Amino acid sequence: MARPELLSVVIPCYRSVGYLEKTVDELVKALDGWCPFEIVLVNDGSPDDVQTVIEALAKREPRIRYLEMGNNHGQHFATLRGFELTRGDCVVTVDDDGQNPPDAVKLVAEKLVGEGLDVVYGAFHATAQTAFRRLASGANRWMTKHTLGNLKGIALSNVRAVRGQLARVVAQASNSTPYIDALLWRSTKRIGQVLVEQRSRADGASTYTLWKLIKLWMSHLTLLTILPLQVASIGSLVVAVLGFLIGLAQLIRVLVEGGAPPGWLSLFLMTSVLFSVLFLFLAIVGTYVGRVYVELNARGLDWVRSSSDQERGERKPPV
Repeated sequence: MARPELLSVVIPCYRSVGYLEKTVDELVKALDGWCPFEIVLVNDGSPDDVQTVIEALAKREPRIRYLEMGNNHGQHFATLRGFELTRGDCVVTVDDDGQNPPDAVKLVAEKLVGEGLDVVYGAFHATAQTAFRRLASGANRWMTKHTLGNLKGIALSNVRAVRGQLARVVAQASNSTPYIDALLWRSTKRIGQVLVEQRSRADGASTYTLWKLIKLWMSHLTLLTILPLQVASIGSLVVAVLGFLIGLAQLIRVLVEGGAPPGWLSLFLMTSVLFSVLFLFLAIVGTYVGRVYVELNARGLDWVRSSSDQERGERKPPV
């Protein structure tokens, strides 16, 4: 099987002090001799003492590099910062909890290199996921089909292999609330998938809550797509026409029958509903305006507290 010339594995770390070392040690053991590799650990402002574990791993193993973010920005933001630091021709992302075995890393990397693809996702067996995660994955596939053109129904997951050059370009194009998969699908359609194993979590609990998933979906719907804006525009037009026709009908009724027509309460309620819908659409438009505002004010704030390259005197490679 084809293998990368240099494999970069990016692992965002958050509240993983109890199991990160085991996850990394297993990965190093599996990849050692399989192909040249590096592991990039990104501390996403974790409140626990995981940075001590990360620094100890980097001192023990020179192929491990790291970034320590000053604050928590979320998994996708941290992963993209790791993309910037990579040097490999193939970049693979996995979680820090050990649920993604080393074989999953090898499978997505081999398919990417062997078939000349730009992105390969590791598709989990449905039985290995909870009902909540299966529901979330299904909703995600539906959205990507209608917003990003994912017509093949490729299952998006945290286990993904990305062509190295593409990963570093995408990292440069990211913003303060990024969604990696939206950036990748807007950059290329040479995307595939391969079935991989997902193990049960041995320690800790998942930090992906329903609220975080909703925020991720909102980021998806408002990043690099104007579909919600188009829906808001068409919906506003339909509501405006409907309101005009209702008003015109009532005016004709008054002129024909004379006096105030009955049913003013129902008309008032209907008007209230119409205005509520219009304000909902206005909120969608406001989301875009808010993203522009936040983006303009957040520039330059994604500072890096420390990194292995600073400690070793290395420079970041060009894109």
